[in-house]
Amino acid sequence: MERLPVISLSKLINLDNQEIKRLYNTCYEYGFFYLNDHGVSTSLIEQTIESSRNFFHLPEEIKSNYGHGKQKVYPPTSRGYAPLYGEVLNGEFGCDPKEIFDLGFDKPISNKPFTGANVIPDDSVAPNFAASHYHLQQEIMTKVFPPLLRGIALALGLEKNYFDSYFTEPTLIQRTIYYPPKNGQAGKHTDNGILTVLIQEYFPVPSLRVYTKERWIDVPCLENTFVVNLGDILQKWTDGLFVSTPHEVIHELDVSRISIPLFIYPNIDASFNTLGDKENISVKQEMLKNFEAIWVKHEGAGRAKELI
Repeated sequence: MERLPVISLSKLINLDNQEIKRLYNTCYEYGFFYLNDHGVSTSLIEQTIESSRNFFHLPEEIKSNYGHGKQKVYPPTSRGYAPLYGEVLNGEFGCDPKEIFDLGFDKPISNKPFTGANVIPDDSVAPNFAASHYHLQQEIMTKVFPPLLRGIALALGLEKNYFDSYFTEPTLIQRTIYYPPKNGQAGKHTDNGILTVLIQEYFPVPSLRVYTKERWIDVPCLENTFVVNLGDILQKWTDGLFVSTPHEVIHELDVSRISIPLFIYPNIDASFNTLGDKENISVKQEMLKNFEAIWVKHEGAGRAKELI
């Protein structure tokens, strides 16, 4: 059975040439890979998963206090709670049977989209929910993402700091997802950003699968690893050299499943020419267009409309 490649973050940190070559081949062929040696503690991951499940088990009237209508960020659908069947990741499939909670960097109120304060439950409502998610956010964005981004730059034959000026204040959509027992799904789609770091709750039976090399392959949970996939903005940035890969979730086990993806984008005001100077890309426009496709037009996320 074919399995996605495994990339070592510690080798990328040490600028291991062989690992950088493997990263290039992986981004070119799959756009999806496992990441090990990441340095994030198992206990933090377990705490974040547990606090997420406890939040989703709260009554709907409590969870709705943190819904899109209560958020202070534009668009409001980029933060807060959405109930079962609240999001459309693929227009053909329809509303997904899953619950979600989105947050980002907690910042002062701003007129910039995707920027501002989170409306998130405190410990009196959901013990350790905010604290564990913010701690995990800090770990991923300081320990994992910077060396991974440098590795991608080197894999492309660029200076290792090539991308740094575009990520002085990166944009983050951090999500926790609750897939209910027996019928949890996320429709076929691609992610929109630079890359996604995904933490899967461990189960022996895979729920995530990706469409690569003209076939679907399962993405089993590997202990002490993250899953990383590339987004549409990076595919555009590299003029299609590195691929943003379609994927979906079909969860049919008798127990619920928690999944925690972090969708990472450049600075919201950033714009750049693709590496081949074929196009100029505005991060703000790409993100707003994607959210309109999901929440207004109900066409789906990323290139979902193309995948129907």
